[in-house]
Amino acid sequence: MNFGKIFDRKKADNSSKNLEEINRIKEEIEKEDKIFENELPSKYTLLQKFGMSDLKTLCNELLGSGPVVEEYEDPKTGNKKMLPQYKEDFIHFIIDELRLSEIKEYAIKNKIAPDDLK
Repeated sequence: MNFGKIFDRKKADNSSKNLEEINRIKEEIEKEDKIFENELPSKYTLLQKFGMSDLKTLCNELLGSGPVVEEYEDPKTGNKKMLPQYKEDFIHFIIDELRLSEIKEYAIKNKIAPDDLK
């Protein structure tokens, strides 16, 4: 009885296809990382021009949520307190989630930055 067919196991000739797929995915990740690194300074500089309310609105409109609110538990009382969120929290969240082109488009559309950003 051929159990390979029953369990639909991949044959040895698929190993080269798997290796090709792994290499393709690795190249895509490296490409995205390079884009992220190249855009990072420009994203940060542009987002510095945003006010706190602009950053919150951008998060809600484009991402559906903002950065996770962190809690602090007082070890003596056990009470939990929500930590405040600062402008930098929103900037870092947006930097991780959006491309520079998306941030620029939003900034121009909402008159946060001049039209000459393109």
